[in-house]
Amino acid sequence: MIIEDDAGIVMEVPDAGRQRGMDPPSGFSTAVELPADGGQRSGVSVSAVGDQFNQPLIAAVWDDPNGDGVRSDTRVFFTRWNGEKKEYEPVKTIEVVGEIDLSHPLRQVAIGRDPVTGRIGIAYVKAGAGIRYAFSDDEGANFSLATVGQDPGAGDSSFPQIVLRNGTTHVAYVTSTEQVLYRTRMGASGAFTEATAPITAGQASALGSISLALDADGNPGLAYFTKGASLRATLAFWRPGAASATEITSSNMTDVLTPVERRPSVTLVFVGTTPRVAFHLLRADPVLNGMMTDSNPELWTSVASSAAGTSWSMPVGAPRNGDFATMRFNTTQWYQGLVVHPNGSLTMGGAFLSRGTINTLCAGGPKLARSMDGMSFETCSPMNTPLNFAGDWLSMWGHAPNKVSAVFFYDRRASDLVRGGVILYREP
Repeated sequence: MIIEDDAGIVMEVPDAGRQRGMDPPSGFSTAVELPADGGQRSGVSVSAVGDQFNQPLIAAVWDDPNGDGVRSDTRVFFTRWNGEKKEYEPVKTIEVVGEIDLSHPLRQVAIGRDPVTGRIGIAYVKAGAGIRYAFSDDEGANFSLATVGQDPGAGDSSFPQIVLRNGTTHVAYVTSTEQVLYRTRMGASGAFTEATAPITAGQASALGSISLALDADGNPGLAYFTKGASLRATLAFWRPGAASATEITSSNMTDVLTPVERRPSVTLVFVGTTPRVAFHLLRADPVLNGMMTDSNPELWTSVASSAAGTSWSMPVGAPRNGDFATMRFNTTQWYQGLVVHPNGSLTMGGAFLSRGTINTLCAGGPKLARSMDGMSFETCSPMNTPLNFAGDWLSMWGHAPNKVSAVFFYDRRASDLVRGGVILYREP
């Protein structure tokens, strides 16, 4: 792996004459390889989006680069596909962030691109320094750094989200005091404004994963979980500026924190101005008398009835592995993606762990669940998958009609082709 130091200079040249060149290879390929000695994790908390050519822009954490067990040198890095050179650009250090919490299901990095100005923005956690923001106006050749906000508590913030549109940067994150903060800034300088997302009725504080997105008019929305004294999780939607948040759905379980695999997560997208979510949430305990039951999915989707997001459809679950009859051999956890295609069909991706050999054509992970109507899903692994287990920190986008790209972290070497680290799956 080549590490390239960043000069930290911003050149105001959106698009910078970049050429498309050749797209990344179809199928599974390695974008950032795990170090050969296996002593470090390069690609933790990975986040990815498509650029102006729907080719990958990638930001992630390299945990303890020198492998000495002292994590003060942990850093956030950036790379992207270069179509002219037909390879990924050398990994660029954005900033050394020190010892931050990288345990699941925390996701401590997010990347976005302004489709109007071409600005690339990265939001991330830095130990003792709150949420940091790196931005580039020269296609990632150089980055400038700023602080979005300090954490109001004794710990570090988590789950940063970033979206950019028409010169405005939108950032959201969860504080160590269990609040969801939403901040914005116009242009390349100045302070970020701040708003606190409201807690849903009967709940006490925010819980874990959040998702920030902009609708077709550039207006933001936030999806996030709240919890009460019983640790009953509620999924909420909020339009910044609205006085209250709307409950999308909730879990009937009284503790979604134990074991850690139960912790929920959410992805928000807009279809025009209408919000839709994909989310992991145990809405009823799948274990009955010590046995895994068949009928309770863990990956769901729901759509709002209007742009305001004040009412939502009943959640629709995706089968975990081909059909509900084989669900007991699989489970899902933490990470998902959602793409709505131009024809209205859906593709949801999930971190699915296979625990059995039934329905082996769909064994392995990660998996894609597809629906033509948003009501009935078919779930299976991509064809010819070399992976036995699910990937982590999944990002998804559509690069062509009814075709998806997915980037995720894989913590082991699966084959000569997929060598572990940051992995791209791209449909042909």
